[in-house]
Amino acid sequence: MANPRDRLTVTPHTAAHPEIGPWLWAMEETRRGLLDTVVSLGQNALDWRGPSGTDNSIGSLLYHVALVEMSWLYEDVRLEEPPEDIGDLFPVNHRDADGVLSHVPGRSLDDHLHRLDVTRRRFLELIEGMTPTDWHTVREPHGADYACSPAWVVFHLVEHEAGHLFQVREIKRRWWAAQQ
Repeated sequence: MANPRDRLTVTPHTAAHPEIGPWLWAMEETRRGLLDTVVSLGQNALDWRGPSGTDNSIGSLLYHVALVEMSWLYEDVRLEEPPEDIGDLFPVNHRDADGVLSHVPGRSLDDHLHRLDVTRRRFLELIEGMTPTDWHTVREPHGADYACSPAWVVFHLVEHEAGHLFQVREIKRRWWAAQQ
């Protein structure tokens, strides 16, 4: 029999409705890939901004992934501002004056992992109990030029994190090559 890790199946998030569970599993599987990629990185790798010194760092992308997840959860799904305990996790403005992701140097891997853990637990806590009706109910965030359902938000967050996972892996590869 194959090693359990070699069995490529979807195990739906059990606390959620069967329609929602596979999507939450996809979020968790993507996060597992991100965590596995960064688990052994030191501060220099987290803060490295490419040979030019202007690229996004892995640390900035980890910060961004967590912040975007909370933004979609609170502002777009719950239609409210994030509570203070969540806001406290993000002391640095998300983007600079030019709209570029802010660089967050000096944040330890433990700090990034803590932020990713807290935000994911909060996300799951507030989404996993949804009914299929609520899952598909479209929300119109204040001041936004779009409307979205929680189902679409979760799809988007899987897509978003998977894209940044690819980026993080590429930055890590380039960082290791630059150390040779």
